[in-house]
Order: sequence, then C-alpha cells, then structure tokens
Amino acid sequence: MAGVTLDSPCASGWMSAAVLTSQSRIEYRLAPIPQLGPTDLLVRVVATGVCGSDVAVFRGTHPYKRPPIVLGHELAGVVVECGSDVRRFVKGDRVCAMSFAPCGRCAACAREEEHLCDAKQNLSHQGWQGSFAQYVVLRESMSHALPTQLDFVRGMTVEPLTIGLHAVRMARADGDRTAVILGAGNIGLSALLAARRLGYRTLVAVDVSDYKGAMARRCGADAYVNGTTEDPVAAVTRVLPGGADLIIVASGHARALDEAAAMTRRGGEIIVIAYFDGPVPTDLNGLVRHGISVRGSTLSTSREFEEVIGWLARGEVDSLAMVTHYFPLDRAGEAVSLMKDRPAERGKIVLEPFHEPDGVEARP
Repeated sequence: MAGVTLDSPCASGWMSAAVLTSQSRIEYRLAPIPQLGPTDLLVRVVATGVCGSDVAVFRGTHPYKRPPIVLGHELAGVVVECGSDVRRFVKGDRVCAMSFAPCGRCAACAREEEHLCDAKQNLSHQGWQGSFAQYVVLRESMSHALPTQLDFVRGMTVEPLTIGLHAVRMARADGDRTAVILGAGNIGLSALLAARRLGYRTLVAVDVSDYKGAMARRCGADAYVNGTTEDPVAAVTRVLPGGADLIIVASGHARALDEAAAMTRRGGEIIVIAYFDGPVPTDLNGLVRHGISVRGSTLSTSREFEEVIGWLARGEVDSLAMVTHYFPLDRAGEAVSLMKDRPAERGKIVLEPFHEPDGVEARP
C-alpha cells in the first residue's frame, strides 16, 4: 500500500485492514475502501486504540458484535473525502469520533442525550467496518474536529476519555470530594484523569498488579491498592476512613459491586461503567441501609467530546500517561491478544495503520 497520501485514498480502491474473520482470528488483508453516503466522511486513520469491547468481540463474548468484521472505534485521522451533504468538515480536517452515530430524531437525541439513542448505529456492527484499517467511513454527526496542535495519538484517546468523564459527571458534584476507581484498565484510567481534572480531592485506584499501580499514579491516583496482596476494602478504608464519596466500578469481576458498597460512605454514590459477563449477585440490603445510590453509565455525549478536546488542546490533561504499546496494523492480532492475555501488564494499545507502509509518524 505504499504511495497512499494524505490527499487522496488509494487509487486502486483497496486498503489494508485487520479483519476479524472468526472468533480469536484476525487476518491482515486487502479490503475495499468503504463507499461514502451523502452525510459521510472518508477518514484516513492515523491512530486507533484497542478497546476492551474489541477484545470481547475477539473472544466471542460481546452481546451483539460478531465476525466477520473490522474492529476499532477509538480513532483519530484526516478527512480525505466528504459526502455531498456534509457541511461541518472539509478535506484535510483532523477528526476523532464517537463510537456510534445517533439517529438525531428520537427523544433522547432531542434532549442532547445521544448516548441513550435507541436507533444509534455502531461501528463494527451490521457491516459497518471499524478503524483497524487504513480508512474508515464516519457519519458527520459522530465526528469532532481536532485542533492542529493536538497530535493524533492524544486525539485517539478523546473517545475513551469521554467515557470516563461521563461516568464521573454522573455523580452529584465535582471537586473537593473523594473517589475510588475499581479497575485501572483503559476506562478506569480515563475516569482517573477526568476526576483529577474535575478537582477531586483524593483519588484511590484498585487493581491487581504493581504495573497497574504505576499507571494509576501517572494518571492522577493519590493511592493505589493491589487487590492480590491485600484486602481492597480494608486498604481503601485505611486511606478513606468512613468510605469514599464516589466509587467508579470499572472492573467487571464478580465481587465488584459488593466491594464498592463496602467502600462507600453512608449516602455516597456508586457509578457502574463496567460490563459483566453475566448476572452478578449483590447484597442490596447494605445499599438500602446506608442510603447508597447506584447508577449505570454508558458511552458519552457530543458536549463531553468538545470538553475533552479542549482539555487536551490546552494541556490540562495528558492522556499519553495511559498509553503503553504501539503496533503497526499488520500486528493487530498480536495487539488484541496482548490486551486479552496480559491485562495486568499493559495500558492503552495503539495501532498505527500507516506507520510502516509510508512512514507517517503518529506518535507525538
């Protein structure tokens, strides 16, 4: 695929893509460059991240996404072509995107709660190929402009950061509060970065390795608990006697909700952002007795995208603190396997679809 430029897609009509052909099998192959509709953008993907939901599809545990499909929805790149009805973007614009396209017509969209849209379309679903490819088609409604001073890797982290921000923002107030982040994976680290930016007084992270502890501290944690070497509830309550104001559940292990309840102060809040592999038994009596609120958090909104882009552009948050690995596109299978098999030994994994073929440098 040498010779592909920022100005125009490959003249042959083909691109390189990492295709999930069956469960646990990704093949690097040529694929047709997607065709545009009137409200679409064709985007040259410069950096794209591996998400936990991509791993779920790879493992065969995702609730609705199935192979064959091109995975990937955390991305940053350059617009190379616009549909006839596109008004907000032109060729050459730098963009990132939501993982879904809202319908723009339902009651949720009218309330600017597009994350709750029942008719939204999702990348890597129903034939809409994702960003583990040199090009991806995005709807104008899901796309957000990146300022020229913001590099593509930080631009790629906008989407996961908005997920963390949305979860933290669901709590009753920002700032001068205490919070525990259960799980220091990519979304947990995003929640840490967001909570630190929003002024939380004390932040404690919990995970299962010292490697994760170092990452959590880089992303703003004041304290870290390794759940494999000490009881997480006892350790958290030593740091926060009486419990935390807010618990963000970013880990889907079976005891996560019970641990969260035991760490929360009376009248505190639990925001659940993790997905679980199945039903989880929970002691509801403690939640009722202590007046603890529990809410679920899903996706994010356009407003949160603009807020996070502003943070990154002004240098108020450095999302590179959670990036640990870079892979060219032809090693996408290795990258996803690393995330699946060694979760305690990695942070955000980045694929660079054009890094080796034509030397474009995605890293800052």
